[in-house]
Amino acid sequence: MNYLKQFKIPFKGLSLGSHFFDWKIDKKFFEAIENPDVLDCTLVVKLELEKQERMMILDFTISGFLNVSCDRCLETFNLPVKIREKYYINFGDEYKEESENILVIPESEYQVDISELIFDYISLSIPIKKVHPPDNHGNSTCNSDTLSKLNELTKQKGNDPRWEVLKDFKIDNNN
Repeated sequence: MNYLKQFKIPFKGLSLGSHFFDWKIDKKFFEAIENPDVLDCTLVVKLELEKQERMMILDFTISGFLNVSCDRCLETFNLPVKIREKYYINFGDEYKEESENILVIPESEYQVDISELIFDYISLSIPIKKVHPPDNHGNSTCNSDTLSKLNELTKQKGNDPRWEVLKDFKIDNNN
């Protein structure tokens, strides 16, 4: 069975008004999309789909944890996720993305696949630099052995003499 099939919502038979959907997402979702950045996750996706005469409003709430690798010490940790997004689907003649949160689909369509939207919202919530959060006292919770080894290697290497020449370089910004 195709795991992502559950994220296809057949809206043609839905009455006007609000309809509620919810899914529990784990690593199978990211395996199906073939994304190796998320090792595992425990997420809950809640969707309120408001069907109107000429459009649909999709109100997403995604919360839980992503298991990712720390960029500093390479150990895994749970990154908290709390996402709230709205997406608008209008009915028209042909497919057209009007903006990042407005899509026009042909009136002949009968279902909408929201798996890509969910993936995009989750992916965009992941910070560029993923590091363990500090503890209550502001101290790093990264693997202390790995951090010690990194500090030791940094001290051994020293400064590159090519960069030392540039530190005395002055730039005249008055031109």
